[in-house]
Amino acid sequence: MDLEGVVGRFAGMVVASLIREDNFPLYDVMIHDYKEDLKNYPANTQTDVINDCILKLCRALVHSTGKENVKEGIQKLEDGYRGVLGVLSPLQKREMLYLLAVAYYRDGDYSRSLSYLNQCLEVAPHFNQALTLKKKFGSVLWFLIGGPHQYYLDMILDCERDIAEAGDDAPDEVKNENIIKLSWALVHTRQPEDVQRGIALLDASLETGGLRELTRSRPSQLQIRDMLYIRSLGHYINRDFMKSMNDVCQCLVDAPGFWQGWYLRRTLLNRTETDGLLGALFFYAASAAVPAIMKARSLRKT
Repeated sequence: MDLEGVVGRFAGMVVASLIREDNFPLYDVMIHDYKEDLKNYPANTQTDVINDCILKLCRALVHSTGKENVKEGIQKLEDGYRGVLGVLSPLQKREMLYLLAVAYYRDGDYSRSLSYLNQCLEVAPHFNQALTLKKKFGSVLWFLIGGPHQYYLDMILDCERDIAEAGDDAPDEVKNENIIKLSWALVHTRQPEDVQRGIALLDASLETGGLRELTRSRPSQLQIRDMLYIRSLGHYINRDFMKSMNDVCQCLVDAPGFWQGWYLRRTLLNRTETDGLLGALFFYAASAAVPAIMKARSLRKT
């Protein structure tokens, strides 16, 4: 699909499904991006990589505001539970069981939710995200338990434990994926210290050059895309809009079909309307470079 088609479809979807301008995380948009990633993986992609992407898609589906998305997530996860995804790693199995518990909880089937939650905690008894969800069962104050901020804090603790257990001998792909998950959670807390820590993690990863050397394989290309996007979002939350625009423009040059990037770019451009004419001129100049670079690349290919 050409640039105009991508932007047109994206703009229509945003208007139809998103209420607030600053509505991160963008679960409905993430669903599209992960489905596209799955379509574009080469045939020889490792099963673990495919399964990780499917679980990312399922996490977005079950946390989406749409009931149909939640049910789609349940179907995909149940298929995985029955063995369609093949042999899962312990972390993938933990993730699948937890997401099934979340999905059934959001769908109102609390008995199934609790059943999968107990199975998850048998596999990973210290999994904070599952422990917080279980506190809702049997509590008259269930509506006060959890919430978005607690969700991110639990995810941070879980990611930190995963990184520690993986150790320094873990493959680069695993290390990079763990950094992406941790930085995503840190940035979304919107707490200044956490956001800055997430940005620092990504700075270190992107500046080492390790990822750039691996761009021949699609998983590493996606990791670079995700790192640039999360760092851009961190700068946006910190109100460092120029750095945010630089990162998201680079992200979109490398991944022009990445809807999360287009949404963030649009949000940044909208914010410049309140920052004065000079700031807007800088932003629009930087933003205009994205389609120009993409067009130049396409001409070179032809």
